Amino acid sequence: MKFTLLTGMLIFATTLMLMTLENISAQRETRNLLAESSVARLQAMADRLATPVSSSDVDYVQLYLTEMKASLNLSEVYAINNRRELLGRAVDEDEASERFSTSDLAVMALGAGDRRAALGATTLEVAVPVYTETRRLVGVVFARQELVELTRSRNAAIRRQTLIALFALGIFLPLAALIVGRALKPVQTLTDAARLASSKTLDMRIDVHTGDELEVLANAFNRMFARLDGNLKRIHRLAYVDLVTELPNRERFRKETERVSRKALEDGDTGAVLFLDLDRFKRVNDSLGIGEGDRMLEMVARRLSEVTRGCDLAAGGDFEPSLVARLGGDEFTVLLPSIEDPAHAARIANKLVDAIRLPFEISGHQVFLGVSIGIAVFPQDGADPETLMRHADLAMAHAKRDGGSSARFFEPAMNQSAFERLVLENELRDAVHQDQLVVFYQPKINMVDGSVAGAEALVRWQHPTAGLLSPGAFIEAAEECGLIGEIGDWVLRAACKEAARWRTLGIEVPVAVNVSAMQFEREGFSESVLSALADADLPPHLLELELTESIAMENPERVILQVQPLRDRGVNFAIDDFGTGHSSLSYLTRMPFDVFKIDQSFVRDMTTDPHACIVVETILAMAKALKLETVAEGVETREQFEMLRAEGATLAQGFLFARPMPGSDFVDYTQGGSAKRAVAE
Repeated sequence: MKFTLLTGMLIFATTLMLMTLENISAQRETRNLLAESSVARLQAMADRLATPVSSSDVDYVQLYLTEMKASLNLSEVYAINNRRELLGRAVDEDEASERFSTSDLAVMALGAGDRRAALGATTLEVAVPVYTETRRLVGVVFARQELVELTRSRNAAIRRQTLIALFALGIFLPLAALIVGRALKPVQTLTDAARLASSKTLDMRIDVHTGDELEVLANAFNRMFARLDGNLKRIHRLAYVDLVTELPNRERFRKETERVSRKALEDGDTGAVLFLDLDRFKRVNDSLGIGEGDRMLEMVARRLSEVTRGCDLAAGGDFEPSLVARLGGDEFTVLLPSIEDPAHAARIANKLVDAIRLPFEISGHQVFLGVSIGIAVFPQDGADPETLMRHADLAMAHAKRDGGSSARFFEPAMNQSAFERLVLENELRDAVHQDQLVVFYQPKINMVDGSVAGAEALVRWQHPTAGLLSPGAFIEAAEECGLIGEIGDWVLRAACKEAARWRTLGIEVPVAVNVSAMQFEREGFSESVLSALADADLPPHLLELELTESIAMENPERVILQVQPLRDRGVNFAIDDFGTGHSSLSYLTRMPFDVFKIDQSFVRDMTTDPHACIVVETILAMAKALKLETVAEGVETREQFEMLRAEGATLAQGFLFARPMPGSDFVDYTQGGSAKRAVAE
């Protein structure tokens, strides 16, 4: 519509402009003709005044000028003699009182002896000389005339042009609207399609057959919409569907649980969340492989869906159906949006347990599984997805501890484990202040000659009642409660003092100390390291600090700024668990590190997994190119040792050589030559 109106306005303006140009030309020509005619008539009448002007017959001249004004429709006319004396004057009444002054045009005509004219927009001024029969100049007659015919002609032309323009607009506007409508219909179709696409309606097709670029554009739109629709469906599937079982995934289950629990809270209804964990499923993966394990998960998902669907149909009514989802691994969940009472949830859980107990046929084998189920009822056990799933998970863990293949309701007492974690954190704080922590040392062995080339300091907790605890029992709690930095500083100082003691015994090997992210990011980290070295009187080159790859790559520029000053003093640095993170090769070449520590997961699997072997080979080749040492962690078999030595690893540590030991035992181990015997075997 806007384009049509614009076209109409353009037609109207164009027509009006063309006609205006024509009118201007016609007006100019008309004005010139009127001027020539008026000048000729004035000259003819002025010639008759030759005798009266020469004899200065004022009365006759005045009478003649008055008649002349009336006959020629002049606004002013006067006559002067050759001495510029006024002989007569006839003017309109509104100009009669004005003081007379000779026009410049009359003076010029008198001086030049020929007529002069000045043509304005609508006014003509003429001064004609008066000659006697003997061609003697005796005076001048001046006249001013309003070209009324010209004004009337112009107004008539404007009215005529406007009517013609309006007529053209009335004729051509509908025609333009029809042509524009037909021409812009494909564009309107594309616009409507784009509007629908913006509202996520992508299952459509644009039919445009114009044979030009618009048809090409429409076909491109169709292809784009088809791809977008497919991509959105794939994205939705990846975001909300488990790819192994085709069940809803964790995110979809969380959203549905949030919606249903909120509705139940508002309506006063009751529902339940069931958390399922398969018993003995790991045995299937280990014995039959991951592929068969995925097939098993598909069969489990099918059984769970069939049982819940049967229970929904048996309950009848118009209740919202149950939702079965897979969280990951061998964990499933079931959302019961509406139950009559908790016993109803228990009955469904028992049916699920019985269904999973039935044998599965996998690769010609009968496989028997079990399932442990935890039940959390909402809203009393929680009103949000996180709380409900956590409580159901706690109940499931109790069912599994009870032997599995059973269902348990959540009870507030099950939160005891969280309380125990709090107690652990409090005891750990006491352990730091009461010197209950001890440091064990695991030797690093030279792959060539079997000599002890260093040691890694590993913290242990001598618990007053539980005995000696490994880091796995308390490090996670230390990180969560913020004690990991304090523990790291204590281990650093203890390891430096122990390495200094070894030095006095003739054992000069570097000691490696793990540095936590909290410890490394703290202000004054470099000063604390230098202080520990100074207090122990340990040369910096006998200290090696280990940073995990994740810490190193989180902020590489900051790592460079933190590490380089210590490295300039002689402290060595190693990247721990190398290969498990996401190292940037552009930063790796600039990182001030001396050692790559190959993660034990790759070392453990390199004899059975070709991919792990390739990773180890790549790391070793990279370290060799960068002229860095490598330490292979977790070496437990002779076969692993031989493969690592063949690939050029420089150092190794693991149970094949020795377990972590107290500092005094490390001295005995180093001096006893146990490492060389292990390498020489």
